[in-house]
Amino acid sequence: MKPTVVDISPRGDAVSFALGGELVVPRLVRRQGRFVEVALVAGRAMLLPGDDVRIEIAVGAGCTLRLVDIGGLVVYGRAAEVGEASQWHARVDLEAGAHLAWDGLPTVITDAGSLTRSLTITLAPGSSAFLRETLVLGRTGERGGRLRADTDVSDAIGPLVRETLEVRGDSPVPGILGANRVMDSVIAVGDQACVADVPGATRLELDRGGTVVRYLGDAAHDSPLGGLVSGAARHDREPARVV
Repeated sequence: MKPTVVDISPRGDAVSFALGGELVVPRLVRRQGRFVEVALVAGRAMLLPGDDVRIEIAVGAGCTLRLVDIGGLVVYGRAAEVGEASQWHARVDLEAGAHLAWDGLPTVITDAGSLTRSLTITLAPGSSAFLRETLVLGRTGERGGRLRADTDVSDAIGPLVRETLEVRGDSPVPGILGANRVMDSVIAVGDQACVADVPGATRLELDRGGTVVRYLGDAAHDSPLGGLVSGAARHDREPARVV
């Protein structure tokens, strides 16, 4: 399958863009000046065993991109045992003064599901990214399958975030997720990355250049992180701060 591509670049006071994909299809919602909003739409039922989703996002200098998920992901498996892992990998490259807001919807790993997932972000000077990632072990009444999730964020100086979560729903481990089924995170990195304290969530200050706000719990709808990312990009060339 061809990777999903969202490529935004400056053209005078406006932008040019290239969109393409099969498993995940990007659709232009609107653009104004150097601001672009793109919806990510599933091309078919996802994710099935062996599916391999690759998302490549590039935001050019001085541009702002808002990504909106249309429907969350459900990771399916075969029969009663965890089978071949599904793959979901996103790479984000932000040029100088570029900004990204991605208000992701939940990814649910069913009992028989197995998912290997990664998010890689590279920041240039003056750029920033605000993203929400919600990982859920199991549907209602399930404990969930296998999950490996890697997050890697870096800038010109070096790493900002490097994190790996590896869990299996039927074998909870104290000190990782424990009995919790949901890990909901908002990642704010780069210049202008500012996130307010959220009651009921844990705030993790990075050594430099950002913050991670995280909720652990049993139900995604109980998370207090809704709405944090949705205001991170206005319809003009200046990004809004998350406050």
